[in-house]
Amino acid sequence: MQGGVIGLGIWCVDTTYKINKLPERGTLESIIDSNQCVGGGPSNVLTNLSSLGFKSNLIAMGSIGKDNNSTLIKQHCRSNGIISKYLSSSPNIPTSHSLCMFEKQKERTFLYYSGANELLDIKHFKLNEIKNNPKILYVGYLSLLGKLDYFDDKETRLCKVLKEARKKNLITILDLASNNIPNFQKIIFSSLPYTDYLLLNEIEAQLLFNTSLLNSNNQLNQKLIIKLSKKAFQKGLRKALVIHSPLESLYISKDNSCHSKSIKIPKKNIKNAVGAGDAFCAGFIFGIHEEWDIETTLKKSHAAGSAMMKIDSSSGNLPNIKNL
Repeated sequence: MQGGVIGLGIWCVDTTYKINKLPERGTLESIIDSNQCVGGGPSNVLTNLSSLGFKSNLIAMGSIGKDNNSTLIKQHCRSNGIISKYLSSSPNIPTSHSLCMFEKQKERTFLYYSGANELLDIKHFKLNEIKNNPKILYVGYLSLLGKLDYFDDKETRLCKVLKEARKKNLITILDLASNNIPNFQKIIFSSLPYTDYLLLNEIEAQLLFNTSLLNSNNQLNQKLIIKLSKKAFQKGLRKALVIHSPLESLYISKDNSCHSKSIKIPKKNIKNAVGAGDAFCAGFIFGIHEEWDIETTLKKSHAAGSAMMKIDSSSGNLPNIKNL
């Protein structure tokens, strides 16, 4: 029987600075508060799954250095019940890290040093070393996956990883980054024939489809998204496109059926928008793993993302999913 989730991709240490506003060039702004935590899609998602009460194995895969930050990552994994022995350590390059500028009631701004993540390649996917067959492969974030984003002929190296996962009957879930690079669309579309679920926020969806997906009320334009999603399915996406935003989330399946869920949070209750998307992803993966119906899965996913916005944290500290 299959069970458990592999988190493959970026592992890094994030330092977040809370500020009133970004400084103008040549000026200074005071830092209100700061904190350091382990970040990256796989770390945030697996940590959130643990916090939500997930009972099966949580398995970390990726490339880190041999330094203080890599020690912090392994300590974080132990504290959250995440298996870290499949993380590969490289002594000659630092662990990835980032600086996050967080303006109150606004989106995050990042400075990112890729470090050991630049080495991420096919060899870091160690599925054959795992005795108990996992059920889900989560990959985050595409376009920031080092050598896995490289093209060998017409496909990225990540495609080989996804093919191997598919052969072992793993459900494949891909998560994007808001990384506006020239070949962003090419990297994503290359992976779709081996992807069951594509998860992205409204900004990433705009980059992928090259148009705004919001209507005049600043809400997701469902009719337009359903129309645009056909391109993803034509490129090979196997099951569903899932778009999440602070106000609403949409699940569009291959037959063009659309499920939506929304929860309105008063601005005064929003403490932190950092990590809300990863919390949504964790809730979604939980539901897919447990084979819940789509309505329940989407409801719990959106509730997890909304709950994270009320917490002064970027991952973890979520209530048990039964209580969402």
